[in-house]
Amino acid sequence: MKRNRMKKLGLNRLLCAAAIAAVSCLSAFADTPQVQVKVILLSVSGDSTVIMPGESSPTTLNVPLRAEFVSELVADDGKDYVLFPQWTVTRTYTKGETSETVDYLKRQESVTEYEFTDYGKFQVSFAWSYREKDALETIPGAEVAPMDFTIDDSEIKLYNAFSPNGDGINDVYKIYTRSIVRMNIAIFNRWGQTIKTISGRMDEILPPDAEPDNDGGYLFEIWDGTFHGDVVNDGVYFINVQATGAGGRKYEEKSDINVLKGLGVGN
Repeated sequence: MKRNRMKKLGLNRLLCAAAIAAVSCLSAFADTPQVQVKVILLSVSGDSTVIMPGESSPTTLNVPLRAEFVSELVADDGKDYVLFPQWTVTRTYTKGETSETVDYLKRQESVTEYEFTDYGKFQVSFAWSYREKDALETIPGAEVAPMDFTIDDSEIKLYNAFSPNGDGINDVYKIYTRSIVRMNIAIFNRWGQTIKTISGRMDEILPPDAEPDNDGGYLFEIWDGTFHGDVVNDGVYFINVQATGAGGRKYEEKSDINVLKGLGVGN
């Protein structure tokens, strides 16, 4: 009986010591500097996506894509610390029939920016260490879960007809773009007279109210069918598009545009 009590007392002491150690450990952890990390992705239309450690972007994205990598050292012990950050980005993409993963970007600033113009799956890793401001010893930081996002490959679709007759249906000529960095557009008539030109980066020429579809592409309004303020006559017009897409892909696209003002409601 006495032996059982001793065993019980010993077990209680062991559990008590473990509990004290756990509390001490938690207290020490609370005093240990921690890092807060996030990636902010800003699309061509101005929409932003914030990714935290262990998260993936819920949708695919377009280029040009501006990214801000943000890290902050947080400590509650009143000491001054120096942060040594290391951002690493890898890119996985399809080349022919094979998939390749390559080192894509390395940065060593607490806060840094980068513009992505390539397609593929990107994984952002963050490693860090720190030291007290006046100390010599550098201490490795805790592991940070990676963050993922995907950028679609580029695409352009040209259409060949619209009806600028004011009935609210297909009144404006549009083209579809996805992951396009820059475009030069020229519309002209059958005699080679230039009707309209658009040129620039997508973040400069995309209308501010443009909304991406589920694939991150845009139905981009190009021409309202007017020339010098008047609606043009029915007939065939022409569009030439030169563009640079994700990964530097070059486009040379041409199409007829049939202006059909007689088509509309009731016709």
